[in-house]
Amino acid sequence: MDTVSAAAPPPQSGPDVPGAVKRFGWFSGVFTPSILTILGVIMFLRLGWVVGNAGLAGALLIILLSHVITIATGLSVSSIATNRTVGAGGAYNIISRSLGAPVGAAIGIPLFLGQALSITFYIVGFSESVAYLWPGVDQRSLSLIVLIALTAISMKSAELAIKSQYIVMVAIGLALVSFFAGGGGADAPSEITWVNSSGAGFGAVFAVFFPAVTGIMAGVGMSGDLRNPRTDLPKGTMAAIFVGMVIYLALPIALAFMVGTDSLINDNNVFWSVSRWPQLIFLGVWGATISSAVGSLLTAPRTLQALAWDGLAPSIAGRGFGPANEPRVGTAITFAIATIGVLLGSLDVIAPVLTMFFLATYGFTNLACGLERWAASPSFRPDFEVPAWVSLLGAVACFYVMSVISLPAMLLALVFCLGIFVVTGRRRLESDYGDARWGIWSALARSALINLERSDYHAQNWRPNLVILGGDFTKRRHLLELGSSVVQNRGLVTYFHLLQGSVHELAGSRRTLASAMQAESGDEHTNVFFRVDIVPEVYAGAVAVVQSYGVGGFKANSVLLGWPNDAARSEGYLWMLGDLARLDLSLLMVRYNPERGWGDKREVHVWWGGIRGNGGLMLLLAFLLKTDPSWKDARVQVITVVDDIDQRRQAEDQIVAVLQAARLQARPRVLMRGGRGIKEIMRAESAAADLAIVGFAMPDRDAARETFERLDDMLEHMPSTVLVHSARDFEGEPVLFDL
Repeated sequence: MDTVSAAAPPPQSGPDVPGAVKRFGWFSGVFTPSILTILGVIMFLRLGWVVGNAGLAGALLIILLSHVITIATGLSVSSIATNRTVGAGGAYNIISRSLGAPVGAAIGIPLFLGQALSITFYIVGFSESVAYLWPGVDQRSLSLIVLIALTAISMKSAELAIKSQYIVMVAIGLALVSFFAGGGGADAPSEITWVNSSGAGFGAVFAVFFPAVTGIMAGVGMSGDLRNPRTDLPKGTMAAIFVGMVIYLALPIALAFMVGTDSLINDNNVFWSVSRWPQLIFLGVWGATISSAVGSLLTAPRTLQALAWDGLAPSIAGRGFGPANEPRVGTAITFAIATIGVLLGSLDVIAPVLTMFFLATYGFTNLACGLERWAASPSFRPDFEVPAWVSLLGAVACFYVMSVISLPAMLLALVFCLGIFVVTGRRRLESDYGDARWGIWSALARSALINLERSDYHAQNWRPNLVILGGDFTKRRHLLELGSSVVQNRGLVTYFHLLQGSVHELAGSRRTLASAMQAESGDEHTNVFFRVDIVPEVYAGAVAVVQSYGVGGFKANSVLLGWPNDAARSEGYLWMLGDLARLDLSLLMVRYNPERGWGDKREVHVWWGGIRGNGGLMLLLAFLLKTDPSWKDARVQVITVVDDIDQRRQAEDQIVAVLQAARLQARPRVLMRGGRGIKEIMRAESAAADLAIVGFAMPDRDAARETFERLDDMLEHMPSTVLVHSARDFEGEPVLFDL
């Protein structure tokens, strides 16, 4: 009785179930299915058409260009395979372990569908060739019978299917011998047509031929059944590519000497016409179609099985049977999809899209290898080294060929893949395997930082890189919310929780707090980084942490922090502000009203003292807030206080001019003092506001306590207020105005 292997293998086993029998070497498991798929129906039924339309030189150029892509892909597969063991799933396994589960799913699911539906094409091709001998045969019924027979063979044993392909290889070999042994006929040309300028066109001919060389993934898909994938995959793949290339380069030369251009274009049966024993060509065509169908019947279920093991397909599809872990459930699902294809008849509408899926697989395989090589992760140490540019060039060539074959089909395939990527990314699957994404992003960040350091900074490029000194984030979520709203996607926000004490005592707490902060707020505030640092004293530690934050040309330019509730701490707090200001940092101090919070986020008052000093940053802060969805409906009032009517007109004109020049939507309000103090005016006018923005002048150290008490009293009955102190080197005009 067969045993059933677990649908989800243990983490340490990777994608291969422990105990599964590895039966195949490089020749039987990789070379054989690959070469039989490469030497397929296009070779027998369309190569003459390619030579006739492109001419001999054009055909050889198309063949060489096509093999540039497959050689690059083969080299990429070889490089990755000699760095890590490629598990079940072949190309899907390579891509997902390099670029992550979402990208792997975006390619793996379409790859499986393409492999399953390609069975239909091969079997229908077989039935059509049979109809040449027996015109009355019911092709659909014959296709179903052949599909059932081949599925039964694959279901019984992959080993039996592989062995049956040896017979097919002999049949194709005999067909090629028959072709080269032929001497042409009465239609032999008097001279060779090197370039046919009146043919179908280079792009169209290239599109017809290229699928002939896309068979190397048939061997890669058997990776989970190989005895030693690290050596078998490179060896078998590259051998199949070069053997196929030699044959494809030889065939056009023979055809050009044997057959005239018109016959090559119009007669799809030209191989029969010139062969010494035409019956052997039938054996070759049948062998090519049957072997390609068997290859897809072997690889498609294994791709589905690997997807199921990673949680990207129904778990039942991951079940394996017997000591070889045969994917019989996956084979049954593959059979069902292929049967639907046969019953539907013509698949011409979706054929270009399926071709896109295979090319996309090639492209992303090359991209995965190229990026891993470029990222230079210490873990990427392949025995078979390939320069990054080779793989990246192969990726570019794949996507270019996709556009040449069918731009609409390319776009449709990419949209489909993108949809899978988005859905998979939102599921946030936890994988027990590592991938190269962190290393790739790290390399990109490194490159960006180096270039940033070498670039000349201009004030017009200012953006908020904000440090929040918030302490316990569970008590000061308002700081986190405000900072995230101000920065959004324009810069970076880093929330610091400073622990006062020694590293020896608090190292464990630091790790726990950092994880808790990320877990509780990371999903809500995706643009915020969280850090916990240990400092001997909070205020001095804050200055040290902020000035050491960043690397190269990237550093903090603004600090957001709360306003202290305890007057006894005011002196140290204001001294800290003075030190931060001397470090050329803009300061945003939040005096939060816990009873009112941020109100309805509908009314923002900017207490204006002119564009100079803090005014530019205050206006910019109001603008940045309004770009946040939760603040977008807020009305901004720019308020200033004057002593007489003449000053009022002048101030109002100045504010209007500034707002128009800065393209900011705000209402100017100029208030008459009328014998009132500024504290009284602010309390009265901003009583109904949700947020007030007020300028802050840095006090002398000797007057720190007095300044704090005066400001604290003034803000006592105000809404939540942000006190703004602009850095000495902050230039608001280039950011606000079109200078």
